[in-house]
Amino acid sequence: MALTLRRTLAIWSLCLVATSCLFVKAPEQKVVVENVALSPKPEIEMSDELVRTRTGDMIALLPKGWFFLDTKGQESSDIFAVAVNPEYTVSAVFASIPNSESSKEMLEKEGVLGLARASFNKHARKTANSTKLIGTYSTAELGPRRFGCYEFSTSGGGMRTRCAVFSSSLGNHYEFALVPMTVSGKDLLPDAEQVKIFRSILATVQY
Repeated sequence: MALTLRRTLAIWSLCLVATSCLFVKAPEQKVVVENVALSPKPEIEMSDELVRTRTGDMIALLPKGWFFLDTKGQESSDIFAVAVNPEYTVSAVFASIPNSESSKEMLEKEGVLGLARASFNKHARKTANSTKLIGTYSTAELGPRRFGCYEFSTSGGGMRTRCAVFSSSLGNHYEFALVPMTVSGKDLLPDAEQVKIFRSILATVQY
C-alpha cells in the first residue's frame, strides 16, 4: 500500500515520538524478575517480509499484511526498520543499541536485564520522566535465544509499548518494540491481540 509523503511523515512523526520515549530510568530497588518460555511458533500468521540488519546478524519476520514504512531518511540513526499493520494501529520498530563501556559492564553482570537497564539510563535524558514502567522486567527464552523484556506507558497504562532487547553472536545489541498508534482514528487493538503480535514477531527473531 503506497503512502503519500504527508501521511508517511505524519505516521513516522508518531513513531519518533513513541520511540524517543522507549526507555525510562530503571528503579534502583531490587525487583522480582519473571522468566518466560516463549512458544517456538508464532501465534498469528506471518509473512515472508524479512527484517534484516546490514550485517545480517539479526533477522525477523513481519505478520501477514504488514508492510515497511518508508521513512525517507527521517528516522533516528539507531532505527533500521519500522513496519505497520494495514490499519495503522500498531507498529514494529527495530533499532540498534550502541555499544558503550557502561552497557558492556552491565551486560556482563546482569545479562540481557543489564542491557535493558543500560538502555534505560541512556534514553532517560530524552524524556521528561513522564514514561512509566509497567510491572517489572522479565526474561524470555526460546531455545538458546534470550531476551530482556519490559512494558511502559505514557498514558497511565491506556497505551502500552512492549520492548525486547537482545545481543547477537557478533556482539551487537538490538531492540524490538511494538508501539500502539492512534493516527488513523481507529480503535486500538485489544491488549491481548497486541501481546500475541509481540510474542509472534519475537518468536521469529534469529540472531
